[in-house]
Amino acid sequence: MTKKYATILGFGLALVGVGVLAVRADESPATPDVKKLADQVGKKSWGDLNKEGETLAKKFTGDKTELMDVMTVFKLRRKESKVQGIGVGDKAGAISPDGIEAQLINLSKNVRKTDLEHAADLKRMGEISAAVAGITVNMPNELGKKDLKKWQDYSKEMHDASMDFVKSFEGKDTAQIKSAAMRLHGTCTKCHNDFRKDD
Repeated sequence: MTKKYATILGFGLALVGVGVLAVRADESPATPDVKKLADQVGKKSWGDLNKEGETLAKKFTGDKTELMDVMTVFKLRRKESKVQGIGVGDKAGAISPDGIEAQLINLSKNVRKTDLEHAADLKRMGEISAAVAGITVNMPNELGKKDLKKWQDYSKEMHDASMDFVKSFEGKDTAQIKSAAMRLHGTCTKCHNDFRKDD
């Protein structure tokens, strides 16, 4: 094989490899446990959720799963992502944007009557958010360890705001849902501002 053809073949294989990476996106390793804990949201108090979350946090810490892997569940669910989030609803792409954080930002700006058609899937977002709070309260990063009380307070606030978001769908009042979405998104923003380091 000549050097020219070897180079072309190598470049072609590299493109194939890139193509495979582009269409394959793994779920966060924390996804199954987050979903399982989300099933308990509404049935357990914050204290009980926190205790179960502590068990999961111990399982994750020191393993390949870390805090950012747990937080990744909020990302968009899309094939081109290296690691994709849980998404919104059972079918990928059926609800847009198909990511908890992105959907929450949308709802905090405007709630349409058509959003109420997906109430069960949107409420599930709140349950997942509450479950994440129950886990991450036990997984402070380096900045969180320096101000553990504030980290824990933000986690509790995130849980409570998540529960309010879930309840907001009961009245089918779009203004109430928007307000609850704004509150939940606000808790995330405050925590990120204080504890997330820019990489």
